[in-house]
Amino acid sequence: MEKLREIYVFVAFLVGVGCLLLAAFQAWSGNMKSAAGLGTAFVVCGIFLFWSQIKTFKVWEVQVELRETLDRAEEIIGRVRKLAAISARASYLTIAWGNRLGTPAAAEKQAVLDDIDDQLAELKVTPDERAAIIRPWLKMIKADFFFLYARVVRGIAAIKNKELVAAAHATNSQEANEAAMAHSNLITPWSKKTNADFKAMDRLENKSLAEVIDEWMPEKGGWLSDKELAAVAAFKAELLKQAADSEKKGGYTRDAANYFDALSKLETEKSQEIWNASKK
Repeated sequence: MEKLREIYVFVAFLVGVGCLLLAAFQAWSGNMKSAAGLGTAFVVCGIFLFWSQIKTFKVWEVQVELRETLDRAEEIIGRVRKLAAISARASYLTIAWGNRLGTPAAAEKQAVLDDIDDQLAELKVTPDERAAIIRPWLKMIKADFFFLYARVVRGIAAIKNKELVAAAHATNSQEANEAAMAHSNLITPWSKKTNADFKAMDRLENKSLAEVIDEWMPEKGGWLSDKELAAVAAFKAELLKQAADSEKKGGYTRDAANYFDALSKLETEKSQEIWNASKK
């Protein structure tokens, strides 16, 4: 394109010079009409030559200004993207660590974070950047599900112990007393092992939720019978599904948030439901 412009300018220049020389010759010869026509042609060539230069300059100027504007815009967008990522990371950390047992509900927290995610997507924050931002939240989702599971299972332990003690007091039989004592002997060391010394958060740092639950659970032949273990396993499966779906999404799914919020309010009822299922 630049080459064509140069050719155009050169031709216009030659034609203009030729017209000027011929106009002078015709005027000297007394042929004023021809001289006027050639003079007009010279002027036209000059105008086109000048217009071409101005047009080229203007286009070049606009191109330069546009490029500078685009470069500046990209720089600003980059800074906004970085600030958005920092702000999002702070939001995720705050929501992940703030008030673990209080309000707002999981669904409300996730709704806020979903809005933040939408903004990050609009700013084209990279998948790697987003993964780093949401990592603390995903860890806390695993922890929330683990401790929810643990509270429900401990609720089963309390129900079983209450029934065994009540049976021992009601019958005062050797069999009932031995059953209550056996349960106590089995659950005491397990309770000690799974309290503060278990350090669930540290384990969840490098292990899956399923692995940590398996490490936390009593072994076969422990304080839970085979039927009781089977009933708890069904609960474990439904909980792990919600946790896995959330991890895949990068935050609570709607179903998982509703499941968590509802179950958090009905932990005692869930423990009783599992206990009743183990007797069928």
